[in-house]
Amino acid sequence: MKSEEIQRHLPEEIIIEIFSKLPLKSVLRFKCVCRSWLSLISTEHFIVTYLRNSGKDDETFDLSTKIITTPSKSSRAVIKACSLRSLITEPVTRVFPLDFPTDNSRDLFIVGSCKGLICIVMVDKYRFFLWNPTTSERKELPDFFAGVNHRNRNRGFIARHGFGFDESSGDYKIYVVYRLSYRPLVSFARLYSLKADSWGEVVSVTDGSLFDAGRFVSGKLHWRSDYETGSDWIVSFDLKSETFGTIEKPNCLKDYVMSGLGVLKGRLCAYFDYPENIATIGFDIWIWNEYGVEDSWSRLLTISYLSVSWRPKLWASYGPITPVFVLPNEEVLFTYSSDFYTYNPKDNWVRKLDTVDFDLDGIRYAHVYTESLVSLVP
Repeated sequence: MKSEEIQRHLPEEIIIEIFSKLPLKSVLRFKCVCRSWLSLISTEHFIVTYLRNSGKDDETFDLSTKIITTPSKSSRAVIKACSLRSLITEPVTRVFPLDFPTDNSRDLFIVGSCKGLICIVMVDKYRFFLWNPTTSERKELPDFFAGVNHRNRNRGFIARHGFGFDESSGDYKIYVVYRLSYRPLVSFARLYSLKADSWGEVVSVTDGSLFDAGRFVSGKLHWRSDYETGSDWIVSFDLKSETFGTIEKPNCLKDYVMSGLGVLKGRLCAYFDYPENIATIGFDIWIWNEYGVEDSWSRLLTISYLSVSWRPKLWASYGPITPVFVLPNEEVLFTYSSDFYTYNPKDNWVRKLDTVDFDLDGIRYAHVYTESLVSLVP
């Protein structure tokens, strides 16, 4: 049956429902079949429907889910990716570079991934981008320093930053703190809106944080406290109200010192390591089971550094273990230095995953990316 005949015999809503459950590669091919299908697949209604049926970031385990990374800034700047399913199920996974122009930047960093869009910053050039690798749409954001006192341009460094989606307005937003000096704590912040395609007003802030990417959960970005300007455990920024909040440390974690924040199963998690004593060296991941309920934190797992390295004191060079994803069988995917591992909590077993073509001098952070048709046109 020809596409025109399908269009005549089936209601549009039925076609949308069928298409929205197909692999994304098939949907992209269908855009080339006829103009009516191209128009239908390009509508906001279809894009939202497909996104809803494909699941949420950090929860989907299918061919549309990728692991995407940038290397440490000592390497040649390049963005690399691999299939999450291949990484877990294949004996060896080949990593492939993604086609993102780096303009000779040597410090490329992924701010975050949300609903199929990736936010990237060229740290050494202070240039921000939004990118959909699936559709090849790429957008450079307006100059971050537009409207800023020219004496402050390029005199500091990017500190706190984060990328997320405001469900109430249907808008993607990026929050960035630019720190001008170490002492005193002189900084300013700006919020970018994709719908407005502009940075908001320059706001002076007192912020002692260093380079730190926010974790997006429940409509808010989250960072560790900077420990210089207050005693709060976690700082949050609500993308809807554009206001800050704090999360106090629960009693069950009062003796822990946090190494970092992450997102697992769509929930905020905190991880902790103990490098001081070789006999007790270990790593804990705690997860916030019910957002906003203080006593709903629980330990997800404990991993020994001895299980991933015969020289665990190198943690200072390699960085801490960083959780990435919880698999359907409850195994946890994590990174340590340049390598990927899975931890099976049922038998307390760690397995190293073999990859080809990852850089050997360290992964800055591995992000879960779910392919989508989301457009960069506001």
